[in-house]
Amino acid sequence: MRNDGDEMNDDLSALWQTQPVSSIDLTAVKANLRSERKKQRVFMVVDSLALVPALVMLYTYWDKLTLTVQMINLFILIFAIPLLGYQLWLRRVAAFSKDSQTLDHLTQLTKQIKNNVKIAFITKHSAWSAIVFGAVFFAERYFSQEVPPEKLVRMSLIIAGISVVMIVWGVWAHKRQQRFERQLNTLQEMANHRPQ
Repeated sequence: MRNDGDEMNDDLSALWQTQPVSSIDLTAVKANLRSERKKQRVFMVVDSLALVPALVMLYTYWDKLTLTVQMINLFILIFAIPLLGYQLWLRRVAAFSKDSQTLDHLTQLTKQIKNNVKIAFITKHSAWSAIVFGAVFFAERYFSQEVPPEKLVRMSLIIAGISVVMIVWGVWAHKRQQRFERQLNTLQEMANHRPQ
């Protein structure tokens, strides 16, 4: 003798089994991973080369900088070099993935998208910190009174321009972080519905 609970379980089971199942498009995932690999390699080169102009400028103008500006620049370098290493580490998953490893493209792509969320987070926060360092640099130059007024005006325009660029960069990084988080959720849902 069946009771109402058994019938309801059977009805729910039948309903659940009629639900459409979205299959994973492995070709699209592979293509996405290949695209991600190319992007991450380019970003690794760009990230690494971005430090070169700063190092050249510091080397060229070191003797002309005040002790405070030298310390600010050293602090930035001491912070930037490990951060660059960390970003390169985060980019490695897709940058060095192999096409021959068809074992689990979805897992590889998911790992890289998680890392992309972290990279976007770092980029977003480096944007506002660059504005703070620019303001500190300008304040030091202003209060040291070693810089002529006409150079201060030019410097303030340059720092204002850089600040605007950093604000736009920060907003862009924030939107990228949100996009990567949505993409990560989609990939994780695909992984959860994958047949074992």
